[in-house]
Amino acid sequence: MASIRRHYSRSKNLRIIMGWTIVLEDENGQAIRTLPMVFNYDDLDSLNFDDFILLKYIDPYGDTTFNTLQLDDLQTDFEKLKDVVSIQIEIIEQILDLIKESQDEVHTYIKFYGD
Repeated sequence: MASIRRHYSRSKNLRIIMGWTIVLEDENGQAIRTLPMVFNYDDLDSLNFDDFILLKYIDPYGDTTFNTLQLDDLQTDFEKLKDVVSIQIEIIEQILDLIKESQDEVHTYIKFYGD
């Protein structure tokens, strides 16, 4: 099984910021590609998650897996997110690329590893 690092960083005010490690995996749970950046969920506190189809179901403290049938909705959510936030645009674009890569492959999953 792929080794996943948990990411913690400290901001200037010494608050711990936690985020998701995002991985494209095969049907056996082996990492095909891991994004080099972490998606910090602390930055999403002000969002109304009811406006999103799947984003609201990503567990910040656990692991969340999305399958092929969910990828169109996941893509829609991240495209919408990109339009409403001014931060983390680069990682959002990387997530969208990973979703497209998964849509082009069979038996792949997008996995969000929480804190």
